[in-house]
Amino acid sequence: MNLIFNFVTQSLPFLPLALGIYISFNLLNATDMTLDGSFVAGAGTFAKVVSLGCSPLLASLCALAAGICTGTMVACMQRQQKIDPLLAGVLASFILTSANLAFMGRPNINLLNQTTLFSQAFAQSDFQGYLLVAACVALICGTALIVLHSPLGLQLRAFGDNPKLFARYGFAVERYRILGFAFTNCLAASAGCLTAQTVNYADIGMGFGVTLTGLGAVIVGQQLILHVLKKPYLRVGLEFSACLLGVLLYFALMNCLLRIGVDPLYLKIVLGVLLVVFLRAAAHLKNKKG
Repeated sequence: MNLIFNFVTQSLPFLPLALGIYISFNLLNATDMTLDGSFVAGAGTFAKVVSLGCSPLLASLCALAAGICTGTMVACMQRQQKIDPLLAGVLASFILTSANLAFMGRPNINLLNQTTLFSQAFAQSDFQGYLLVAACVALICGTALIVLHSPLGLQLRAFGDNPKLFARYGFAVERYRILGFAFTNCLAASAGCLTAQTVNYADIGMGFGVTLTGLGAVIVGQQLILHVLKKPYLRVGLEFSACLLGVLLYFALMNCLLRIGVDPLYLKIVLGVLLVVFLRAAAHLKNKKG
C-alpha cells in the first residue's frame, strides 16, 4: 500500500506537464523542449514570490504567468517558421536556465518554513494534503480538457495539422501559435508550481529531462490504450486517460526499481532503456496493424 501511495502521489503533480506534452506533441505537432524550463520557471517563481512574503495564491498566479511568458517567447522565436520548433525549444530552454537562476537568486529555495496552498492540509496528514493536490490537478486538467473541447481547441488542432491550409482559411497563424505554446507552457509551469509545494523546495535542476520522460510516458500510455481498445485513434477523454496511464506506469516502474534495490545513480539509465524497449514495442505493434 505504501508503494501504491508513493507512485500515485508522485504522479499527481506531474500530470499537468504530461497533458501539456501531449498537446504540444499531438495537437501542435511540435516537440517543445521549452517545457523543461517552464517547469522550473513555475516552481522557481512560486518559491521566490512566496519567500518575499506574498500570498501563495498570488505566487501561484505568478507561476502560471511565467509559463505563459516562456510559451510566448518560444512561439515568437518560431515566427513564420524562421527557426525549427525543436531548435527553438532547445534555445529557449538554454536561455531559461540563466533566466530562472537570475530570478530565483540562488540555485535552491527552501519552502519548509513558508505558507503554501497545501501546507495547512499537509500539517493535518499526508492524505489530506495529497487530496487537496489531487483537487488542484483535477481543476487544472479539467480546465484544459474544456479548452480542448471548445472551438479554440479545434482551431489549435487544425493549426497543428496543417498551418498553411489554416492560414488560407483566414486564420492568424502566429496568433494561434502563441496561444498554443502559451497554453502548453502554462500547464508545465503549473506542474512545477505543484511539485514545489509538495516537495517543499524549488531547485534550478528539478526540470532536467522531464519533457523527454513525459513524452515517453505519454506515448507508452497511448499505445497501450490503442492496443487494448483496438482503435486507430483516441478521443480527447481517452487521450487524457492515456496521459494518466503513462505517468502512473512510469512512477510505478521507478518505485519498483528502487524497492528491488537498484542504485539511484543508475536509475535513469535503467528507466531510459526500458522506455526505449516499450516505445520500440509500441512502434512494432503500430506497424503490424498498418
